[in-house]
Amino acid sequence: MSFASGDIVLIPDAPYTNRLDVKARPCLVISGSQFNKINPDVILAPISSNIRFEDPKQVIIQTDNPVFTQTGLKYSSAIKCGAIFAYTKNQIRRKLGTVPVEVLNEVRKIIVDILTTD
Repeated sequence: MSFASGDIVLIPDAPYTNRLDVKARPCLVISGSQFNKINPDVILAPISSNIRFEDPKQVIIQTDNPVFTQTGLKYSSAIKCGAIFAYTKNQIRRKLGTVPVEVLNEVRKIIVDILTTD
């Protein structure tokens, strides 16, 4: 199975940020297509329906957004840009949907800011 940047996938065992537990969770593929083609892993950003509206390090996708239906998500959700991780492609359960390039670019911009701001 191949995956592209902007795909939302379901993984069976996404880690909580405290690493004390795992659960099935949708995640956004943020790694580029060249990386995805040659590596057994993809880089993911977890997606949660537990939205923290005051957190600027997440991108929120609401159910009333016109693009929501293409995401495959069930609820308004937050893409958690500060919790990215690598995951083996062959363990991904399935693709749920996609986000538009504008959402992917917003996520990537926040991640770059997290990684480069001292």
